[in-house]
Amino acid sequence: MLKKKKRSILGEAFFRIMRNYLRVLHNNVYYKHIYVIGRENTPAKGTPLIIASNHQNALNDALGVEFAFRDRIVSIFTRADAFNRPIIGKMLRSIYLLPAFRIEFDGMDALKNNYDIFAEAADRLLSGGSVLIFPEALNQDKRWLGEFSLGYLRMAFDAAKKDNFQTDIQILPICNHYSNYFKFREDMMIVCGKPISLKPYYELFQTKPRTVQRNVNAEVRKQISEMMLNITDLDNYETIDYIRETYGRRYCRICGGNPAYLPDKLESDKALFKELEAVKAEKPEVIEDVYNDAATLKKNCKRFKIADDNFDIPFRKGKFIFQLLSLICLFPLFIAASIPNILIFLSPQPLTKKFKAGNGHMTMFVGGIRFAVGALLAFPLCYGIFFLLEGYYWNWLYATIHVILLPFLGLFAWNYRQTFIGLKREWRFRIKSKRSQNKRRGSGLAETIELRKRLFEKLDNILTKNTWKKE
Repeated sequence: MLKKKKRSILGEAFFRIMRNYLRVLHNNVYYKHIYVIGRENTPAKGTPLIIASNHQNALNDALGVEFAFRDRIVSIFTRADAFNRPIIGKMLRSIYLLPAFRIEFDGMDALKNNYDIFAEAADRLLSGGSVLIFPEALNQDKRWLGEFSLGYLRMAFDAAKKDNFQTDIQILPICNHYSNYFKFREDMMIVCGKPISLKPYYELFQTKPRTVQRNVNAEVRKQISEMMLNITDLDNYETIDYIRETYGRRYCRICGGNPAYLPDKLESDKALFKELEAVKAEKPEVIEDVYNDAATLKKNCKRFKIADDNFDIPFRKGKFIFQLLSLICLFPLFIAASIPNILIFLSPQPLTKKFKAGNGHMTMFVGGIRFAVGALLAFPLCYGIFFLLEGYYWNWLYATIHVILLPFLGLFAWNYRQTFIGLKREWRFRIKSKRSQNKRRGSGLAETIELRKRLFEKLDNILTKNTWKKE
């Protein structure tokens, strides 16, 4: 068993400062909004707690949970190969990370190391700590729930056994959800389920441990599955996800929700998929026709380089001119605001491109890498160098004020860029629509507009919108 080491005052202070620094960047800069639903379900501080979560966005899942509980320090299991270098391993342990050995990465022989790690996690639990674990082991590359390993329950009951089953260890099922996995300034959401006390299972566990583990696991998995968007039709996943992103906004409004508010959008998306599955069971030929139209629409929109918003938002000449003039007038400020923020934005790209090329599970590391490289390397390095150069060659007071304003200027530059992209798409849609109506070059968009209208009408007719209504 690993000996529990007392943390130094300096090490604890470093952890606290780093944690608060990363929380500010994560909650206020990287994400636009973060919602924590059901936080009141969390057991009181000091209760031994295992947080069991779905796993869809690699590092971002862990960070979201860590920063969602202000009164708890969460020990997080992560890939063991990250601890291979002694210095890095020591640093990771100092921020409460624990290595998890897996067959896929470390081989069968390495699994025996998990006994010591689980013993260390048990000590943290019995001292009133919290441990985050992802029972799926690998992160998924889709909005669905994979199979669970029982390792987290072995750890939980081993901890209870270590204390002669005197301590009530609880499991809190949660789910992570995102408006977009990869983009900057998107929304993130964490939903907390009902905590499950293991104490009622202690007596039966001593005679039928495997049965108890399976029963508890089924309850944990059921809660997570019901809280999240679990698109189980993997054969039609891409098409269903596209319908959710496009028609799903209209569906949410019809149900009385606000599609810009992620908690509403999650509930309406769950209801939408449930209805699509019901129609598929009753009228498979109807849903096949719908899915074919949706796949064609997605392909055409990509070909014309237009967003679904362009179909619904009417072109207002006055508004367009005003926004265009605003962009022209603010262009010098955009240039100034981009220095050095553009370096922070571009710095993770060489690494993220490699993970995107890996496809599947590897693509889900992109968001976490973008945040980690920016927060731990590019952000302090670029701002620090910029501050020193301005202070030395110009004025230290000016340099101090400027470096404080740089994050806000960076957000302005990002919003400027997004506005420009939106205007460009809007103009492209208007020009190609006119050309299509005149049957000149660019024809085909009129047919796409008609296809979308027909698809949405079909969905209006086959869906009841009765599975979820916002109260």
